[in-house]
Amino acid sequence: MNCTGPAVQHGEWIVAVLWPSRLLYAGLAIALTFLAGGCRVGPDYHGPPVSPVAHSYPEATSGKEVASNDTPDDGSQASASEVESNAASAESDAIDEAAPELIDWWTAFHDPILNKLILCAVEQNRDLRVAAERIIEARARRGTVASSLFPQIDADGSFTHEKRPSGGTLGGRIRDWWSGSTDLSWEIDVFGRLHRLLEAADADIGEKRELYRDTLILLIAETATTYMEARSHQEQMAIVEGNITIQKETVRLVRSRYKYKKLDMLDVKQSEGSLKGVEAEYPTTLILYRESINRLSVLIGCPPGAVDEMMSQPRPLPHAPEHVAVGIPAELLRRRPDIRSAERKVAAQTARIGAAEGELYPQFSITGTFGLGANDFSALWSSNAIAAGITPGMRWHILNFGRYRCNVWVQESLQRQYIWEYQNTVLRAAEEVDNALVGFQQGKRRGAILQESVDDYREAVRLSQIKYRAGTVDLQRVLDSQQSLLLYQNLLVLNRTEVLRSFITLYRALGGGWQVPVRQIAATTQPPAEEQPEVIPLPQPVVQP
Repeated sequence: MNCTGPAVQHGEWIVAVLWPSRLLYAGLAIALTFLAGGCRVGPDYHGPPVSPVAHSYPEATSGKEVASNDTPDDGSQASASEVESNAASAESDAIDEAAPELIDWWTAFHDPILNKLILCAVEQNRDLRVAAERIIEARARRGTVASSLFPQIDADGSFTHEKRPSGGTLGGRIRDWWSGSTDLSWEIDVFGRLHRLLEAADADIGEKRELYRDTLILLIAETATTYMEARSHQEQMAIVEGNITIQKETVRLVRSRYKYKKLDMLDVKQSEGSLKGVEAEYPTTLILYRESINRLSVLIGCPPGAVDEMMSQPRPLPHAPEHVAVGIPAELLRRRPDIRSAERKVAAQTARIGAAEGELYPQFSITGTFGLGANDFSALWSSNAIAAGITPGMRWHILNFGRYRCNVWVQESLQRQYIWEYQNTVLRAAEEVDNALVGFQQGKRRGAILQESVDDYREAVRLSQIKYRAGTVDLQRVLDSQQSLLLYQNLLVLNRTEVLRSFITLYRALGGGWQVPVRQIAATTQPPAEEQPEVIPLPQPVVQP
């Protein structure tokens, strides 16, 4: 048996052994037996790690729990706690633990412009395209890993035309040389190191796919939220314009009374200052509106100004649905892409532990070469021109001072980190849902109270103006009622916006939106039958890079 001595390359011991033909065949048979048996070192992945999940959302059941108190049967008047119980029960009726309709949740607003904006965003948003390219990148990396399981063959050829100098012993001699060679190298994955890397690459593809879906969910939610904010600013500008009209009428009345010497200049200046204060609110709201529609333009992949025409006609804020379905927290593990992405990350890291452990075992390989060389091209294919060789080899990291064992510990620590991150993602998901439920429930309750306040202040403005003309109240009472009306009108619009934002956040937290294909989004852009159809042009897409 001819053996080469041990040689050091890159700090590792490499042993190359030239076997006789019979032993070569036996070694190949043993290696193929290991491959057929699927020997793979390291832990196998057996599904997502256990994560603490509640049986239901606290906010979804709090009303039912409070409402469980018995009502007195003696006909006596209900106590304050019982009134609160009935209110909580009414609020709980708005939440259903049935499976939510998540595919196209935004169609509950019945707003064709919002549907068109979401369609544009899905088709043209740059962040979403980056996420899609990352899936392509992960698939290409997986192909690179998969190719290492197969023999790698390189071929090269050359032709040399050489003429010697005339002064030497071979002076003036012309020599041609034709050559070609093929090199083969193959690492036989006896202990499954390469297969573990392939498992990790497959899990990486799954992670990138779920990150794409999570980006899609966030994009749809942000588009809907920004649209609601833009409509909210439009309503606020309309409120300011209405109050300016009221304040101008007050100023006109005060000037008229001053003209007839029924007032002094103090009331005139006070009314005019109040008017200027209301007028100063308009530019601030207009700035916020422009920022919102510019953000919408960027979200749909267009430069600022692309949605100006689409949003130029003011529309009222959509109404939030009266009832929402949330399901149970355990369903989040299957629905939310960020949870599934975190789980795929754990799976990939588990496979990398096996790949690291594979470095502790021998690595078997076969290298071979086949070459041709001749002075004349016609003789290149003769038996005398052939040169060939095959070299089975074995590499084993024998003396590495714990380097590869420490790498295994690193990979195991990363796996534990990703498990904790996965479990924390599950907990945050349940937290987001319950917080959104609180905002939705209490926001609707607050909105009903604010609406009553606005109605009261609107009547107060009317009565104060009548009494001011009659001279029974002073100007300050009029201005106070007008300012209070403006304040609570704005609070009502902001509250309605917050309720809509809570609704959007709720369905984003539930994992809604990634399931719908683009063609289905396009189908939802039609207004409901009871509404008049309207032509809403889509912004022009940006030129492809």
